[in-house]
Amino acid sequence: MDKIYDVIIIGGGPAGLMTAFYCGTGGMKPMILEALDFLGGQSAALYPEKPVYDVPAILECTGQELSDSLTEQVMQIEPYVEFNQSVESIKQVDGVWTLTCKSGKVYQTKAIVVATGKGAFSPIKIGCPGEDDYHGKGLCYSVKHIADFKGQDILIVGGGDSAMDWTCTLKDVAKSVTLIHRRDGFKAHIGAVNQVKALSEAGEIQMLIPYEIKKIEGANKVEKVTIFNNQTNEETVKPIQSIIICAGFRPTADALKQWGLELNEKGFIKTHEICKTNLSGIFAVGDATEYPGKRHLIVMEFGEAASAAGAVSTHVYGKGKGGAEWWAGPKKKKTGNTEIDKDNNGQKQPVSAK
Repeated sequence: MDKIYDVIIIGGGPAGLMTAFYCGTGGMKPMILEALDFLGGQSAALYPEKPVYDVPAILECTGQELSDSLTEQVMQIEPYVEFNQSVESIKQVDGVWTLTCKSGKVYQTKAIVVATGKGAFSPIKIGCPGEDDYHGKGLCYSVKHIADFKGQDILIVGGGDSAMDWTCTLKDVAKSVTLIHRRDGFKAHIGAVNQVKALSEAGEIQMLIPYEIKKIEGANKVEKVTIFNNQTNEETVKPIQSIIICAGFRPTADALKQWGLELNEKGFIKTHEICKTNLSGIFAVGDATEYPGKRHLIVMEFGEAASAAGAVSTHVYGKGKGGAEWWAGPKKKKTGNTEIDKDNNGQKQPVSAK
């Protein structure tokens, strides 16, 4: 309670990590409060082995590799980090925000950036018969280890990017992959959809539209699934050992409502100019937010992080000003010159030394 931070970032996923990094480059010393016991957010918790293709300048990486790289990058600006801290309440007195966590710890800050993602990763259920009964017994909502599906007949349900990505990734691991989607329209990027359609035409996977699950059967785990065409009612029974439901994750909005943040009808935080929320001094980035034209992509989170960090700096210090220190770059800069690389420590310097 004695220390008042410049900014506290709630959430240590990609959006939170990059916000911390940009705050650090602006001379601020951010505090990251993470509810889990590691950094990386959804990428590390749910998709550690999922291939990621849409990060600029990185041809391909896994969710875990992305999380590790982002963590290494942000640690260069030496942020404060507290794990296992779930923020329960926030209140403002005389321009200072007080955050109280479930652990009983209390923090004070001049500004807050909410980067909670979709909260506690609550999966959206499709409501098919047997969905709850077979959860954890062959039915899952995310893929943590690709090897778990080796040699299996797999059914993937969904029309978003995750469904397309896992279809392309698991086709070379599983015995067979069938993708079903309940309507003609897709939420996934058109390029990913076309790629999956091409795989279907080539006979590498089976793509059935508009199909849904009618019945799941098996003694102690998934053994076969009955699917049906929701327009013709035609049924097909398939031997299946694993069902992956890719319907997305619902924001956990209870805490956000208690904090007084304005949410839209889907439970996302409404953000306005430069990541601002309806509460002065509180900004929001990443999957927790929504605004016209928003796409839930990592690359957009990075852009929001830079904007939010600038807005925080203006809020705390005033326009055109910054924190007490500026970041001189990595301590081990890679210039290509062995002698320079060996001797360059890249120490932080005060703003006045610029």
